[in-house]
Amino acid sequence: ADTQMQHPGRVSFKFIDKMQLNDSVCYVKAAFPLMGKILERTEFKENSSNARKMQTVRRMYNRIDESVDPCIREEDDEERMLSQMCFKEFTTSPYEMLVLVKDFFQDIKRLLQNQETFEKDCSRVYRRACPGPKSAGSSPGVGTDPDCNCLSPA
Repeated sequence: ADTQMQHPGRVSFKFIDKMQLNDSVCYVKAAFPLMGKILERTEFKENSSNARKMQTVRRMYNRIDESVDPCIREEDDEERMLSQMCFKEFTTSPYEMLVLVKDFFQDIKRLLQNQETFEKDCSRVYRRACPGPKSAGSSPGVGTDPDCNCLSPA
């Protein structure tokens, strides 16, 4: 099927595994900034129906982002740091990525219909659910310890 993508093929992007978090408010809060990046990078053939839909979705996203519409309270520093440990690299077809975008906005809509304020502090949820960024093939402890900036005695 023609997805009308500017660059068809597989797409890779960072996002949140909704099942892993198992908390829709925290999922939306953690995934929100990543969704912005996905929307920025997704390009459709000019004037295709999907390109027009994408403009609408971007406008919707920006209204939320600028707190015009529902306000998703920004995470504080600790929360943001912890939510970044939940980021996962996804590689899917463009179609699957679009389904993810659609589901994300449906989640927001459902939460808002239930009068969700997004005030919840998600630090505990992130700590419980997210072991840290998955990076394949790096040996533990090698060049990853941010606290060690002193030379060890020879």
